[in-house]
Amino acid sequence: MSQDNLRVMTFNLLSASKKRKSFPWEDRREGIVEVFKTLQPDVVGTQEANLEQLNDLRDRLPDYEFTGEGNLGPLRSHSDDSWYNAIFYRRETVKRLPMPGASFWLSPQPEQPASRFALASRPRVAVWSLFEHRATSKPFLFGTTHLEAFMPGHRRHGARLIQEFVSRKLAELGQEMPVFLTGDFNAAADTPEIRDLGRETRDRAGLIDAWQHAGRHEDRQGATFRGLGLRDRIGNWLLGHRRIDYVFFRPQLEVREIERVDFDALLDRSGLPPSDHYPVLAEFRLAG
Repeated sequence: MSQDNLRVMTFNLLSASKKRKSFPWEDRREGIVEVFKTLQPDVVGTQEANLEQLNDLRDRLPDYEFTGEGNLGPLRSHSDDSWYNAIFYRRETVKRLPMPGASFWLSPQPEQPASRFALASRPRVAVWSLFEHRATSKPFLFGTTHLEAFMPGHRRHGARLIQEFVSRKLAELGQEMPVFLTGDFNAAADTPEIRDLGRETRDRAGLIDAWQHAGRHEDRQGATFRGLGLRDRIGNWLLGHRRIDYVFFRPQLEVREIERVDFDALLDRSGLPPSDHYPVLAEFRLAG
């Protein structure tokens, strides 16, 4: 692998509080560890895990550290109901740089912990951090989020808040600063909220979908919601197989590789699937 490459992954880890009996965290955890160790991503945006799960992974992944925020805010950080957006980074290849104001809620009061839009299913948070790629000494801005599951309008408003944040950071850090956004967006590529993310306006930065930029198709092979159990299989049959997990970026960079990570093939099939989502791994060329 070239030294100027950056390997970016998004991975919804599935909260341990969901499917606790049928797909317990203790039986899924090692599969997630194996995904990290086999693919060796440099930086990973994760969604939905609680703090205990994240600490479990850090203990088993000595090459990685993480930073993140739970959707219920710091006062309830240890709650099993607190879903974290966290960024894991490989210390050998990536260095975290200080950046204040790295987390905000997708709500009318973004600075208010655990705030949400009216009737939203739960609070939603976006987590950002500034890093330096050690091999090239290039800084980059990296974020991860998890948009509203049931209300398309809330997803659209949340996406706009993220774009506005990126626009402000680029005004501060420079327009050529590489930016990566990962997440579970709970929306297919042809929805208004995803299309909006690609539009550049005066106060909202446009972001590029790495999957489409690389010319990949919107078909079953690219679907990222796998599901677990009969109910999810029925849902996939009714709604269709969906690509709802994304890697976005800007400005124009070379996408050397992108894949939906099929852990059904990667891992021992006798074990439980590690999550109800497939990860997406993209490799970018950072050097100009």
